[in-house]
Amino acid sequence: MTITQTVTSSSFQSRPPIVAVLGHVDHGKTTLLDTIRKSNVAGGEHGGITQAIGAYQVQVKSQKSPARIATQSVAGGKVKSEEEERKITFIDTPGHEAFAKMRSRGAGAADIAILVVAADDSVKPQTIESIGQIKNAGIPMIVAINKVDLPTANSERVKSDLAKHGVQVEGFGGDIPFLPVSAKQGTGIKELLELILLMGDMKELTGEEGAPIEAMVIETRLDKGKGMVATLIVKQGTLAVGTVLYDSVGQIAKVRAMGDEHGAVVTRALPSQPVEVLGFTKLPEVGTMLTGATQKVEEKIIAPEAIAPSVLPLVAELPDFLKPIDREADRIINIILKADTAGSLEAILASLPKKVIVVQMGVGDIAEADVLAAKSTKAILIGFGVAMKSGVIKLADTEKVVYRTYRIIYELLDELKEVVAGLKEVLREERDLGIGTIIAEFPFDGDRIAGTRVSSGRLARGDRVKIMRGEEEVARAKIKSLRHGKEDLTKVDTGHECGVLFDQKLDFTIGDGIIAFTQ
Repeated sequence: MTITQTVTSSSFQSRPPIVAVLGHVDHGKTTLLDTIRKSNVAGGEHGGITQAIGAYQVQVKSQKSPARIATQSVAGGKVKSEEEERKITFIDTPGHEAFAKMRSRGAGAADIAILVVAADDSVKPQTIESIGQIKNAGIPMIVAINKVDLPTANSERVKSDLAKHGVQVEGFGGDIPFLPVSAKQGTGIKELLELILLMGDMKELTGEEGAPIEAMVIETRLDKGKGMVATLIVKQGTLAVGTVLYDSVGQIAKVRAMGDEHGAVVTRALPSQPVEVLGFTKLPEVGTMLTGATQKVEEKIIAPEAIAPSVLPLVAELPDFLKPIDREADRIINIILKADTAGSLEAILASLPKKVIVVQMGVGDIAEADVLAAKSTKAILIGFGVAMKSGVIKLADTEKVVYRTYRIIYELLDELKEVVAGLKEVLREERDLGIGTIIAEFPFDGDRIAGTRVSSGRLARGDRVKIMRGEEEVARAKIKSLRHGKEDLTKVDTGHECGVLFDQKLDFTIGDGIIAFTQ
């Protein structure tokens, strides 16, 4: 790639380290960032898993290293304090197996990786996958052994299991640093931040504020009020309002406005800084590098077999005599897919069953045009993390279009697999996901927890539920959290008991039923 822009004179300056947090689902990645950012991202996630990549910059108070003190003494004379305020940029990556590409992008954009492994669960499939992505990215790694506060924690087992997959930590045959931490208790967090800054100093990370702008696309979405929005991390140069951005095809945006992760207005973003950018004429591809100059790239011919079969809508439009012979043609399902972000859309496409044909897809809420397209193509309308207005739902019901909306990716994928296998019929009605009975009540911080036994299916954090008293529905709510003793749970299956905390105060009583449902 060549950039047709002359570089103005600029000096290299140290920049904050960019850190990707990777690991298996439910091992505490987001809770770790939660503690660092003093916020509550994890509690608001559907099903307890991060389902969109996020970038956040935090400011930490750090003890100056001898090298930094010496450098600042030479540059500016007397050093006033041995402490300083420094910044770290974190990239939070989803843990579910469907989000492999998003994790890979996170590692590729970062300078340092934190591999989070739960002390009570040790190495799991996404842990192994994350190790490979970190090695492919060629960046140094810190192992954070999380949940060391649990009675079942076994850090030595984690070290041993990591060694089997080529990760030798300090004191266990290697030089990869590790720290025992508890994201919930805050144990080891300060030491982790100090280690990140130390590793960043050793890498001598620099950026040029006056260089041509280069910014990586981390995520994209359609916002009702803002329009096309992209999250970018500045790699070089200074991104400012009014900057014209290009991808490999041509001009893609003129920056109209920028904001940080808290929604505050940003007028200029420096190297390593993540910002949400408005002003795009089309959504850029996630993972691409945008520049402030026209890019010249060689055209590549993509072989048809290189395109994922689930994204070939033209097969459904071929004449019958040209369509491939399929002995189980009745199992092929056409869908129209809408997702909240480009990353979610990519993850779902990569994980769909082979017999599912995507005839149309896009980012944003489900609209009337999607309903009409589903009717004409005889497709099921699938939404992930998106809404359907009442008028759109009414049109779908009138046109007898089957629609489904999901908040948890494994529920979407599992149900489609069951439909393809003929194990489940697709109906236009509410579907029960699980049924439980309230058998006890416990007070908790001014709220009421419903002690529940699951009698069929499962109950999961984020589920919409109906409270039934006999045959009468007395309330509707969402499951805010699930607990068993002191342990937070993501999902509870048939035959098990748990405490259910709802997102609102309900007048439930012992003996009431809880039915988790979706449409």
